[in-house]
Amino acid sequence: MESRKTGKILAVSIAMMMFLLQASAQNKDIDKGKEALSKAMEQKDAAKRGEMIGKARESFQKGGMKPQEQAVLLGDAYLSKGDLQNAASSYGSASKEDKKEGLKKVADAYVETAFSGDEKAETKAVNKAMDYYRKADALKEGARGIGDKYYAKGAAGYGKALDYYIIGGADVKVEQIAKEYFDKGTPEDVNKAAEVYLKMKSPIGYKKAGDIFFDAKEYGKAIDAYQAGNVAEGIKKYANYLYSQNRSDDADNFMVKIAEILATEKNDEALEKLGSECISKGSYALASRVYDKAGNSTMADKCRGYAELIAFNIDSAIIFFTAINDMNMVKVITDSRKLLQPLKDVADNFDEIMKAAPFVTMIVDSVTGTSTPSSKDQSTLEDYYKSVRDQIVKNVFDVSANMQKLTNPDLKKMASIRFLRYGAIRKILDTNTFAIKKQKADVKVKDVTM
Repeated sequence: MESRKTGKILAVSIAMMMFLLQASAQNKDIDKGKEALSKAMEQKDAAKRGEMIGKARESFQKGGMKPQEQAVLLGDAYLSKGDLQNAASSYGSASKEDKKEGLKKVADAYVETAFSGDEKAETKAVNKAMDYYRKADALKEGARGIGDKYYAKGAAGYGKALDYYIIGGADVKVEQIAKEYFDKGTPEDVNKAAEVYLKMKSPIGYKKAGDIFFDAKEYGKAIDAYQAGNVAEGIKKYANYLYSQNRSDDADNFMVKIAEILATEKNDEALEKLGSECISKGSYALASRVYDKAGNSTMADKCRGYAELIAFNIDSAIIFFTAINDMNMVKVITDSRKLLQPLKDVADNFDEIMKAAPFVTMIVDSVTGTSTPSSKDQSTLEDYYKSVRDQIVKNVFDVSANMQKLTNPDLKKMASIRFLRYGAIRKILDTNTFAIKKQKADVKVKDVTM
């Protein structure tokens, strides 16, 4: 029994010894192969180098090294000698992960070659690097590194640095360059900053570019940037600018655009606030469109009702207030029909006078977006208003008399919104009380211009 156990121990020991001897022999073969490979890389004669590489492979194979592992050693050897083409070819036969790692090393080497001082070879080497970064699934990382190399050249390299930072998604770096341009303060550099921000193609980039253009009064470029980034704040700023230029219809459309953005973001609170802002400006038709986007049909119909009152469309207003079951407002409108009708007649007459007025061509500055009337057309317009001066004055005085008869605050507010649209009302009457502040004899042609 004891002799059997001793025999087993002896057999195991012999097996272990044989394994160690075999492993030692294989290691010697691998070392021999590495030595042969190193010497091969020193050979200038291509045929001799090839022959020695073949011997190295034989040693590697004898040492039990897999072909994929040999590919890594061969790639590293070529890489150390600067033979990037053969290095890439060798790494191509390695395992998936080793292949990626090897090709990235080749790409890094091409970057170093590109920025070694030979500007003629720079572009070609950078393109090679990007190609290998792509194959190594390291495109963004590689692009950022190349961007850094160009950035290190100073302002002269910023253009190319930006190209690679964009590919690498390095927004922080892009923004850094934009800020450097902006801080220089010259109009040219500030404009460059805006263009750089646009390259970010992100909401923050579009906002900053839009703000720069807006401050420079380049309103067309500003709104293009704001819309590209769905920058609600910027679009609203532009809409307010349009209101200041009396381009209300265009401004209203941009306010609706803001509502669409907020609706997409499901920002109901902001939508409700926007609707309230429209109401505070007396823009009830616009408010109704905003509330539609917010999904608040009750407020949308209520605002439509008020918008119809502003237009003196009495029956339509009644329909909308009935739809939201505001029967008190329905009664107020119905009871006041006789007071509202004379005001409607005057408002309609004002609209006819405005419609018959000669067309004035507005000349829009392509850079600032500001508009000015044609001087010739303006003169023709003044002649027209001379001819209708007395009629307008009579209408204005009729408005003053009839507004005093309205006692309901809602009706008075809606009528005020309508009539304050007309320049003659604002110039001849007190805008709060609608009392006459300028007598007929004192009214000039400029005062009746609508």
